[in-house]
Amino acid sequence: MKTYMLILAVLGLSAMIACSSSWLNIKPDQSLVVPKSVVDYQAWLDNTAKFNNSNSFGNMEVSADNLYVPDATFNGLSSAAARNMYTWAKGGDDFYQGEGSASWGDAYDKLLQVNAIIEGIDKVQRDSDPAGWDNVKGSALFFRAFYHYALLAEFCGAYDESDPLGIPIKNTANVNDKMLRSSLKQSYEYVLSDLDAATKLLPLAPANKLRPSRMAAWALLSRINLAMSNYATALRYAQLCLTSNDQLLDYNSLNTTANFPFDRLNKEVIFSAYIANPAILSQNNHVIDSTLYGSYRPDDLRKQLFFRINAGLPRFKGGYFGVANCFVGLAIDEVYLNAAECLLRRGQLAEAENLFNKLMATRWKTGKYIPVSFGDQTAALGNVLEERRKSLLFRCLRLSDIKRLNKSTDQKVTMRRKINGNEIVLSPNDPKYVLPIPQKELLLNPMPQNPR
Repeated sequence: MKTYMLILAVLGLSAMIACSSSWLNIKPDQSLVVPKSVVDYQAWLDNTAKFNNSNSFGNMEVSADNLYVPDATFNGLSSAAARNMYTWAKGGDDFYQGEGSASWGDAYDKLLQVNAIIEGIDKVQRDSDPAGWDNVKGSALFFRAFYHYALLAEFCGAYDESDPLGIPIKNTANVNDKMLRSSLKQSYEYVLSDLDAATKLLPLAPANKLRPSRMAAWALLSRINLAMSNYATALRYAQLCLTSNDQLLDYNSLNTTANFPFDRLNKEVIFSAYIANPAILSQNNHVIDSTLYGSYRPDDLRKQLFFRINAGLPRFKGGYFGVANCFVGLAIDEVYLNAAECLLRRGQLAEAENLFNKLMATRWKTGKYIPVSFGDQTAALGNVLEERRKSLLFRCLRLSDIKRLNKSTDQKVTMRRKINGNEIVLSPNDPKYVLPIPQKELLLNPMPQNPR
């Protein structure tokens, strides 16, 4: 009964927050949530509908180049904000058309609750249940890093330590704290610090894959350091992961004709998180970019497992969380690709080649994959980046990859849309890669808006 009442209290808090016009100025009503023990706080964290299901990340896929929307579908979209996001509209006060940003609100909603958990568990005696206490504190730190990074990926540019425009760091459950944008460097340092602390508390493997673990923290540290172009550090964390578990899912063992070929907690999943797909990502609305779809060879099992033809056009069939929900968690295949890219950038071609071929052999029909040789670093890097895009499709990582690639001197990407006969071009490092902060938030918490 206690756990049931706790979950009701959490849901009530979420509903209260959802009705607010500002996501940074809501204080959790401590009279509603009264956990007192390690078990209580773990029950709060185990509300997977709250902490593993997110409205964050989806805009990253809508704004990337893996899909397009036919004119008739685009013209019929009911959400002006969705149209603006898809077309990289300039922004200003009318970008969200009064709808606000679900991803901004969702992330800060979760951060408020996570901070309440951190503040609460710190008041519980650790010696009452040391392993359980460590798991709660480590998990809460992981989630705080996970959702702060979701905000960084969407509302900030590619990592640049001189960039003053980071995010407001939410590290307490107190509304009276003044909320200001930290610099980008400070924002990333805070996220990395939380994850480093989490690795010292979490178990190597979780009780179940809906909970964070040390491996999940390492995988996220690898992802974030890659986004920062810290290749040596990203490699170190990827190797820590793979040393602990490098087991890949053989796609030959899957039913390519099934509606949902992948087990949501399959052997590659390290930490499971997902989003309810925005309207543009539904099968009836989006179409996969024709060049991307054509790049999958006939014996590449991803072509059958990831896609289905609907109304004569290729649509995303689903990944590690089915069709209606994009998988935005952490998985072994991403870690392989992180490591392969970092090894190449450090000139370790033979090691990168071995990892890459081991991964790719599990994606093709048995006996059909021909191992590649990494003799030329530039060509090999292009190969790895292409397969990264093809393997991690609809995991809401592509836009972050484009941002970091455009910041460097190689592999720049120019994105294009054609809407009602008009071509829209987004050149490398265009400020419109970064979504604007909701105007209502700026009125309540004065801070610089993202230039677009």
